[in-house]
Parts: sequence; structure tokens; C-alpha cells
Amino acid sequence: MSGFDRRAFFGLSVGAVSMLRNPGPAAAQTPACVPGGMAQFLPVRLNVDCASRRNFQLYRQNTSGLGLTGVVSMSFVRGKIGSYGAGSMMVFPWIKPNGQNRAALPAVVPVNSLQFVPSSPIPDATLPLDEYFCNYRLQAPTALFIGFQVDVPYSRLEARFDWFSNVKLADGKGVGIDWTSSNLNHPWFGGSRFIPNKDICNGPAWRKLIVDGLMQASSGLC
Repeated sequence: MSGFDRRAFFGLSVGAVSMLRNPGPAAAQTPACVPGGMAQFLPVRLNVDCASRRNFQLYRQNTSGLGLTGVVSMSFVRGKIGSYGAGSMMVFPWIKPNGQNRAALPAVVPVNSLQFVPSSPIPDATLPLDEYFCNYRLQAPTALFIGFQVDVPYSRLEARFDWFSNVKLADGKGVGIDWTSSNLNHPWFGGSRFIPNKDICNGPAWRKLIVDGLMQASSGLC
């Protein structure tokens, strides 16, 4: 997923995984946060559009064959099919290797908060999922988003890593969140490729906002 299969990383040592997940010495040369950006000035709550609520329900019905990629807009974004205010959270399904018979499932792409257009899930994880969604579904600039992924809950061993979390949502069911993005997060979070769980560029507050956004998405259709 996003160039790094979250279920396959146990073939690596803990040290090797940490090197892959963390930017290393180069992060010391990266500004702590985007000056004046939303990483420093948070919205009260994320806006979760109708399309994302529908996509989440589609995922819940097909967890063995689908995962979700997620993005949050860090400023106003104008894409080819729609426009999205700052602090808009969107989730979109991708097809796992054992879910190829689900290619025709009715995913949707947001035009705005209430309107959407039909689409198909991302076919696989060959390309980073959040970037694929921005480039080929939203057709919007990737530099204006941060990214994460949602799937079934992690094992106790997996969940101890800083870049993974397990949470229970409004529908009473759990999800596992991978806070990592191959290329979207590090400009906003001091060089970290995962949204930090420590007080760097309001990382913990962003995590809480995204969890709340997933609560909204899981609460039912719009």
C-alpha cells in the first residue's frame, strides 16, 4: 500500500522498518511546519462529504477485498471535477489482491459536499494510493493534501508502532489507520512521512481530527 505493504513489513527488522518509515537525518534540514499553514492552524472539525460516507459504507460491506485511502485538503482545492474547501476529508476504496472481482463496485468521487459522480475503486496499490486518488480520481494537485490509509484493525504487535492506530468508530466496529503517505505528509509535518503522534506541527491534533472524520463517515449515509 502506497509503495509499502503494511501487512508485509514484518519480514523486516524493527530497525529496518524504522529507517523506511522515518525520513532520517534529512528531516533536520526540513522546516518544522509549513509557515502559516493548516498544520499549525487547525479547523474545528473536518468536513466529510457525502461521497466519502458512501465509500466508507462500501468498504464496510467488502473489508476482505477493499481498503480505503484518505486525504485531507490543507487549503482550498480546485480539481477538474469539483472544488473542496480547506479541511475537507475524503476516503476512497482500493482493491486488495484478493478482491479483484470487486472492480465493478459503485465507488463515487465528490464534486462538493453533497454531489458526487460514479467511479471505480483504485485497481491496486502499484502507485501510492493517496496520490493516485488525487491525480486520477479528483484530478487535483497532490501538494495541497495530507494522506493516510484505513483497513481492518492491526494486530497487537503491529499497533505498537507509532505510524499505526486502532480505533473504534461510530458504527461500533474497529479500523486500523496507517498514518503514512509516501510523498504527501512530509512537507507539512517537519519531514515526517507519517502524521506524528508527538507534538510536531500539531500532529496529535490532526490525528484526532481524522479519527473524528472517520466517525462521521461511519455514522451512515448522507
